Amino acid sequence: MQILVLGDDGPDLAAIKNAVRLGQFELLAAQTPSLPAPASGARYQFAGWTLSVATRDLSGEGGRRAELTSSEFDLLIAFLHRPGQALSRDDLVRVLRGRAWDYLDRSIDTLVARLRKKIDATSGPSLLRSVRGVGYVFCATVAREDGDRH
Repeated sequence: MQILVLGDDGPDLAAIKNAVRLGQFELLAAQTPSLPAPASGARYQFAGWTLSVATRDLSGEGGRRAELTSSEFDLLIAFLHRPGQALSRDDLVRVLRGRAWDYLDRSIDTLVARLRKKIDATSGPSLLRSVRGVGYVFCATVAREDGDRH
């Protein structure tokens, strides 16, 4: 199988036409960059919660703890890396599952709902806001324990 990489110099049109004619090509979707892996000793603080990456422990005020599944933890990390920015369902599925999102796939919505139940206070606005036609926004200020703001 031929693999053609198109660079700045311009594609060799004859080679592309030949590969297409012979059926020797593969279409690859552009990948969204994955989020950087959090440092193992990192601790994030937001809305009264503290997340320890090393122990995967999420604790709130008064010693309240939230048990997170691996998927919920990964989703929370994705939001903590981009607070205040809308993350599309496609972005979230690519980060969490490594595949493209299908509009019939409601797994991200279910996962967000489960995470909301665990981290939202009984009163007040939700930390995870739905943006119709876009995805979700994490609506809290996030700080590393060392004081760096994201």
